Amino acid sequence: MKYLKVITLFFVMVITNCSAQKFNKIIYKVHTRGTAIEIRVKENTIRYQKNGKELEFKLSEEEVGRLEELIKKINLNDIEGLKSPTNRRYSDGALIASFVIEAEEKKYTSSTFDAGNPPMELKKLEGLLYSFIKINE
Repeated sequence: MKYLKVITLFFVMVITNCSAQKFNKIIYKVHTRGTAIEIRVKENTIRYQKNGKELEFKLSEEEVGRLEELIKKINLNDIEGLKSPTNRRYSDGALIASFVIEAEEKKYTSSTFDAGNPPMELKKLEGLLYSFIKINE
């Protein structure tokens, strides 16, 4: 009986954690002196802003699904503490980047990292967002 309770609790936690991974909004910010880039995804819309210029595109159901699959693979509770593989941003050698992911009424903010070289856990997400921009430009 005790094992049944433990197993049930485990499955409830797994199911709850998986459902919490569905995102409401993704914000990717990149900045340094003189440059500001922001990519925002909400529902099926992606907005790209660079130094005041703004573009907006609709994402297909397949593209939104790809984003949701990537988000499910990321432990959102841990993104605040992810270590950047490089630190060029400290000496203006790279743009400063970060993610904000809103899922199930909660906001998860990543640690900062060098744009183009995020922690391994966020690399595919960064690449996918930029690929959506390139496809739609």
